[in-house]
Amino acid sequence: MQLTAHELSIIPSIIAVVAIAGGYLGIRSANHTSVAIARDERAARRRSETDTLKRVAYSAFLAALSTLTDDQIEHDIATKQNRSDREEIWLRATQSARVANDNLAALSLVAPESIYAFANAAFGRALKATEEDIGAVAEEGEALAGAMRRDLGSEPG
Repeated sequence: MQLTAHELSIIPSIIAVVAIAGGYLGIRSANHTSVAIARDERAARRRSETDTLKRVAYSAFLAALSTLTDDQIEHDIATKQNRSDREEIWLRATQSARVANDNLAALSLVAPESIYAFANAAFGRALKATEEDIGAVAEEGEALAGAMRRDLGSEPG
C-alpha cells in the first residue's frame, strides 16, 4: 500500500487536530480540578469564619449569662435582707439582663436552633435566679457550655 502525496499531506493535519483536542480536554480537566479545589477552599474558609463567629457569640453570651445570674442572685439576697443598696443592685441586674438579651440575639444568628433554645431557656432561668438556684443554674450553664463546645467540635459528643 502506497500513500499518495495528498494523503501524506493530511497526516500532519490529523495529528494537529488530535493534539488540539487533547490539549483542550487536558485544559478542561485542569480547569474543573481548579474549580473544585477553589470551591473546597471557599467552603473551608466559610466554616472557619462561621466557627469564629460562633466562638465569639458563645463566649459573649456565656459571660453575660454568668453576670446576669450573679447580679440577679445578689439582688435576691439584698431584697431578702432588706439592704439599702438593693436599688443599685436592681439597676445593675437590669443592665446585665439587657446585655445578656443582646448577646442572646447575636447568638440566634449563628447558633443551631437546639443551642439557641437551650440558651434562651438558660436566659429565662437566670432572669429569675434566686439564692436557692445557684447549683441548678451552674449545672445548666455547664451543660450549655458543653453543648456549645460540641457544636464547635472541640469536645467529643
